Amino acid sequence: MKNVVKRTCLLLGWFALCWLSFVAPAQAADDPALLRSVQSRLAIDTVIRGEFTQTRQLTGVKKPLTAKGSFVVEKTRGVLWRTVTPFPQTTRITQGEILQKDGGRVLMTLRADQEPAVNAISRVLFSMFAGDLSALAEYFDYRGQLGDGGWQLHFTPRDTGLRAVIASLSLEGDRVVRQVTLTSAAGDVSRIAFTQVVTAAALTDDERSQFDE
Repeated sequence: MKNVVKRTCLLLGWFALCWLSFVAPAQAADDPALLRSVQSRLAIDTVIRGEFTQTRQLTGVKKPLTAKGSFVVEKTRGVLWRTVTPFPQTTRITQGEILQKDGGRVLMTLRADQEPAVNAISRVLFSMFAGDLSALAEYFDYRGQLGDGGWQLHFTPRDTGLRAVIASLSLEGDRVVRQVTLTSAAGDVSRIAFTQVVTAAALTDDERSQFDE
């Protein structure tokens, strides 16, 4: 599982450090009431769209790496992650598969029928963006804070394979997830900020075709 997690995380560059704090006191660890409170604030729409800016700081490297693009989450199907800069690329995350493409060329495919750990990894990534907190709680211990205008949750992995790569995962938001931050076991730091986030009842025809192809 460790190799699959490492390949997936290197592909997406999702390593970061939790940095935002709220004035409200922290809740107890693994508090189901906290998850229910946060879940009740999240939008119930099926589709979430927006843009992202990802900043990754590698240990020992002064200049951070930055990527920008757009994303689409369909809560029953998966995530489309479209990087525009520094180079165009699309990553599709569905239950049981992680696919990376450069235009019409497939760069990498991870499938659950070939790599059993892919089910767990794809579910974690999918749940992270879809706001499925109960699914994340299956793989992580957690604690968090609530504020008048938002919330923040901090997760640490239970599985030894995940802990070998990911030290922690943090989400913050309001009606939707506004920022994802993680830190790697090696100390690399990344932060993904979401902007122009909107929700909808259904995918566009173009988005649907990208999930189906």
